[in-house]
Amino acid sequence: MSLRSKIVLIVTLAVAVYTAGDHLLQRLTLMPRFERIERQEASKGLARAVDAIQAEIDLLDLACRDRATSDRICALVDDAVPPAYRSTAEAELGTRAMAQDELDLLYLCAPDGRVVWGEVHDWRTGRALGLRDLPRERLSSNHAYLVDENVPRSFEAGSQRGFISGLIQTEHGPMLLSARPVLPSDGTGGVRGTLILGRFLSAALVEELGQRNSVDLAVWPVDSGDMPPAERAILPRVTASFQPVSEARGERVLDVYTTLPDMRRAPALLVRARVPREIWAQANVAARYALLSTVAAGLIMLLVLLAVLQRQVLSPIGRLTAHAVRIGQTEDASEHLDLADGREDEVGILAREFEAMLHKLALSRAAVVETARRSGMSEIANGILHNVGNVLNSVNVSAGVVAERVRSSSAQRLTRLAGLVEEHADDLGDFITSDPRGRHLGPYLGELSRLMASEREQMQREVGTLNEGIEHIRQLVSSHQAYAGRSGLREPVDLRKELENALRISEQACEASADVEISWHVVQLPAVRLDRHRLLEILVNLVKNAREAMGEVQGQRRLLLAIECDQEAGCARIEVSDSGPGISSADPSSVFQHGFTTKASGHGFGLHSSANAAKELGGSLTVRSPGELGGATFTLELPLIPAPTTAQTEGDS
Repeated sequence: MSLRSKIVLIVTLAVAVYTAGDHLLQRLTLMPRFERIERQEASKGLARAVDAIQAEIDLLDLACRDRATSDRICALVDDAVPPAYRSTAEAELGTRAMAQDELDLLYLCAPDGRVVWGEVHDWRTGRALGLRDLPRERLSSNHAYLVDENVPRSFEAGSQRGFISGLIQTEHGPMLLSARPVLPSDGTGGVRGTLILGRFLSAALVEELGQRNSVDLAVWPVDSGDMPPAERAILPRVTASFQPVSEARGERVLDVYTTLPDMRRAPALLVRARVPREIWAQANVAARYALLSTVAAGLIMLLVLLAVLQRQVLSPIGRLTAHAVRIGQTEDASEHLDLADGREDEVGILAREFEAMLHKLALSRAAVVETARRSGMSEIANGILHNVGNVLNSVNVSAGVVAERVRSSSAQRLTRLAGLVEEHADDLGDFITSDPRGRHLGPYLGELSRLMASEREQMQREVGTLNEGIEHIRQLVSSHQAYAGRSGLREPVDLRKELENALRISEQACEASADVEISWHVVQLPAVRLDRHRLLEILVNLVKNAREAMGEVQGQRRLLLAIECDQEAGCARIEVSDSGPGISSADPSSVFQHGFTTKASGHGFGLHSSANAAKELGGSLTVRSPGELGGATFTLELPLIPAPTTAQTEGDS
């Protein structure tokens, strides 16, 4: 990902996080405040509606008081009133008068409960109705709607004594009711009876009250079976609370509930005020506007920042990067980048330092190349000397054996025998037949010929070993010329045979090798194509090091040589394990570092060159050791590249 893309991504994420956090903050802090304000306003609307219902009760009570203190009503209760006057009073209390005052109930009762006048009908339709709690003929003397007879004779207008008003439940729905004592207008005399007025709290009246107070108002009796499910579900919460209960119906409507008690102070009506969520809608609009404004501000900031970064940072860094890539591809550090001219900021300083670094790097590179060339030449020379030294040990031994055989050869005895024959050349027949020395001449010649034949065979073997060592030295020198552009020849190699050759060379090169127990574990493996001399170089080093490691070990010395095949990994594995002191280093792989050695006369190059040779063959050389006195196992893994012709190997242990 480019630097520009990273900056765009980071800034975009920062703007997005800030926008989301700001919007979330508004939702968590501001929106609840708007919601509380909205619920408070809805509760105020509900309070206005409840006050309107209570005002209707108060108006009904006021009308009841005015009628109850009318002399004509008092006269109507008195049986001694003339019939003509009675008819006038009845006209005042009739259906037309009730419709004019929007009354649904008008009862005039004597003190003993006798109903002097009783009308119940719907004033809007004129339909006559009946109420179970208000019989037509007589009310019981202790009826709840009859006022107490112990009302003082002096009645003051507006007094709160001696009247009944409130809300009642009827079989035709809730009703607003007021009961007043019937008294003369001058306040003299006793209570003449009770006047009861009522008005149904009908749906039309509820709608009218709601419109009057700008509230969508609805009421239901708390024991009504027609109550909607939503209201029935919230009714327990409303009846258990002393405060209005609000419930949001989506994002557009908010319902606020309360109850109205009847005259017995028991919950009678569930009142609902439904108000539109205008405050919430405006708050949402404000929140969306704030969100859009924040996003717009973030985008503008992003564009401005990108423009500045593109001009001041990204473009110069892009040119500097392209310049660095071009130098890396062409390795030509002579090209100059005119980026630092006139700039004193960080980019200018970076460009100037980059140019200075390139100049220093060019100088250092030339020095490193020269040093590497010399070091490489030294390493190649050391490798050749080390490996040639290993083989020269074997060549030296073979040459010494040949020299010793020459010194102690039976040819001297043959020379003495030839002198004896020349001495008796004239009487050779008598000498052979009669002289005791002559009689042993035949057996002596036979024995001498056998000795010389045996010496000849030993000399041939040693000369063969000497030739092989010399050939191996020649191949080592040739193989190391690969560093100068030549590579070794890959040929079919029998791993078992090369391991045996390495074992034989190491036996001649090491003095402490006579009492080493050698064990073999070789699986059947086809011949593989490798550089045979590079392989032999590695194996000689490994076997020789193993023998030398066990040189000072007391007790049994055991060398295990194993060859295995891993078909899944596609490699052949050669292991050389010894019972020597092991490797106490914390990192066993450090033994392959140049100069690492544990021997007083060692130079630390054998394992290093062997590891490099293993890489040249396409394999690897590793070591494992359980620690001090645990021995060590070197594992050489080689790619399993079958030769065109396979050779069978045998395994034994």
